[in-house]
Amino acid sequence: MKEFLMHTEHVFSSVAFGKWKQQARDLKRSGDLSHHQALDLIAKANRFRDWHHVVTEAKLNRISETAFRSGLVVAYDIKDATESWVPDESFVDDSRVYLFCQNDILAWYRREDEEVEDEEKRAIPSDPVEYMEDFEEWCMNIHFFRYVGPSLPSAPRQVLPLLDERCFFAPMFFWHGGKFIDPWRDLAVNNVLDMSGESEPDH
Repeated sequence: MKEFLMHTEHVFSSVAFGKWKQQARDLKRSGDLSHHQALDLIAKANRFRDWHHVVTEAKLNRISETAFRSGLVVAYDIKDATESWVPDESFVDDSRVYLFCQNDILAWYRREDEEVEDEEKRAIPSDPVEYMEDFEEWCMNIHFFRYVGPSLPSAPRQVLPLLDERCFFAPMFFWHGGKFIDPWRDLAVNNVLDMSGESEPDH
């Protein structure tokens, strides 16, 4: 289970939520507790005020998880997001979605490290704990937007013109229908990223 605390947000997956409900059912069967009492005990054991608090957070997390799995989530360098992004009602800030995106970002981060030259490679921490600390610190410079527009672009390439309207800079990466997209690796043609979405690779 992955769970972490960001400010006052409790971010957890639907899988974790399901496990907690099952734990409460098991606790109720093993003792003289009511179902409500069992739920509250499980909630407090996981640093929530009560079960109502869990349910409230679960509803918010479900929105982010759904966007990650079947919608559109965009990641920008925080400097670009704060200084160059043009606000629009079709995109909202979403800090919760990081939990669901984290594994894809880590895989991307590791791949980038594997491709660096010798001098840079020597600067990469060999200790796994230190490596993850560096990764998490690096992730603090990522800002996430969740798309809430009327219709999802039909293909990853069609996301580019939508983002071009919002920011002069290209995104670091995005998730379209649950698929991780590195724009420069996956969508650039001849090392050029056409934000109009019109360029297609030669076959």
